[in-house]
Amino acid sequence: MTPPERLEGLQSLRALAALLVLIGHVRAEAAHYFALDLPGAALPWTRGVDIFFIISGFIITLSAARFAARPGAFLWRRLRRVVPLYALFTTLMVALLLAAPGSLKSTSLDPAQIASSYLFLPYERADGRIAPVLSLGWTLNYEVFFYALLALCLALPRPLLACCAGLAALCLLGPALPQTTATVFYANPLILEFTFGIALARLWQCGFVRPSAPLAGLALVTGLALLVVLHQTALPRVLAAGLPATMIVAAGTLLAPDRHLPLQSIGNASYALYLSHRFPLRLGTLVLVPVMPAHPLAALVFCVLLVGLCLWGARAVHRHVERPLTAWLGPRPTRLAA
Repeated sequence: MTPPERLEGLQSLRALAALLVLIGHVRAEAAHYFALDLPGAALPWTRGVDIFFIISGFIITLSAARFAARPGAFLWRRLRRVVPLYALFTTLMVALLLAAPGSLKSTSLDPAQIASSYLFLPYERADGRIAPVLSLGWTLNYEVFFYALLALCLALPRPLLACCAGLAALCLLGPALPQTTATVFYANPLILEFTFGIALARLWQCGFVRPSAPLAGLALVTGLALLVVLHQTALPRVLAAGLPATMIVAAGTLLAPDRHLPLQSIGNASYALYLSHRFPLRLGTLVLVPVMPAHPLAALVFCVLLVGLCLWGARAVHRHVERPLTAWLGPRPTRLAA
C-alpha cells in the first residue's frame, strides 16, 4: 500500500484549503477598509476549513493503523505536529495585545481565555464567539479533541468504529445535555466531518479507490461546484460543506500517489500559512490602507500584495521555524501529517 506521505494530491488540496481561507480573509479586509462592495462575497471562502477536517480524518486513519495499542505514542506524534507552532503564534498574539491593544481588531484579552487557548479548550469570548486568543485556533480545538478521542479508542478492538460512534453520539445527545460552552462546541455536527475522512480512508485502504485522473477531475469539479451552490442553501454546514469537501478530498486520493502536482510547496507550508497569515495581513493593512485610494483597482492591488506577503511569510515560518521545531522534538513527520 502506498504510504500516506506520498499522497501528493492531498498535499495540493491542503494548499487549496489554506488559500481559500487566506483569500477570504484578505478579501474581507479589503472590503471593510476600502468600504467597497467587492465581488466574491457569496463564495464559500471559509469552507477551506471543512476540507482540512476531511483530510485530517483521512490521514489520521492511516496513521492510527501504525499505533494500535500505543495510544500515548499516537497522541504524542499528533501533538508534536500541532502544538509548537500554535503555542508560538498564540504567545505572539498575547504579546501584541499586551503591547498594543488596538493593533488587532475584535480581540480582547482575558486570563481564562489565555489558559484555555494553550490547553485547546473552548472559551466563550465577550463578543459571544467561542474562540481562543488566536481566533483561527478554534479549528485546532476540534482537531485535538479528535486526536484525544481516537487515542482513547485505540485500546478498543475496533478503534475507528468506536471513534465514529463517539462523535455521532456526542452530536445526537448534545441538545439534551446542559448547554455549557463545552457541550455547545463539541456537539456541533461539524465534528462529524472527521468521520467522513475516516470513511474515505477505509475505502482507500480496502482498494475501492483506484488512481484515475478523469475521475479525479470529475470529483474535484463536482465537489467545488456543489460547495458554491450549497453554500447558498439552508442545509446544515456538515452537509452543505462536508459532503462537497469529501468529494474534493476524494479527488486527491484518485490521482497517482507520487504524481507531482501544482501547489505542493504551499501545501507543505499550509499549517504555517493558516496560523500566521493574520499577522502579515494586519501589518499590511496598517501600512497600505492609509496610502491607497478607495478605488476597486486599489483594492485589487491591495489583495494581491497581501496574499503575496502572507504566502512569503508562511514559507519563511515553515522553513525557519516549523521544520526546525518539529525536528528538535523528534523524528521528522510525514509530509501529510494532518
